[in-house]
Amino acid sequence: MRQIKTKQVRKLSKQFVVEWLKSMLTAEEQKKVSVDNYEKYLPEERHFYANNKLMVSAYTPRWFAQRIKKVLRTKHIDDITYSDVI
Repeated sequence: MRQIKTKQVRKLSKQFVVEWLKSMLTAEEQKKVSVDNYEKYLPEERHFYANNKLMVSAYTPRWFAQRIKKVLRTKHIDDITYSDVI
């Protein structure tokens, strides 16, 4: 994957993490979450160990990036929505 597309995937995955966080919070708390500070609302552990494998935890930026890459096979990056990834 080219560097430009990789940057776009990472940026989109951060937006999806923020959107996912906001979907679980009240309207008052939603105002506090942004792309700049979403990391303090996520757990520090990004991976977990199960079935003798180290796996990516769900709803982290890397998890969203993996899902976006799968959808990129059929859609353009500008057409991918949050509902396509979930």
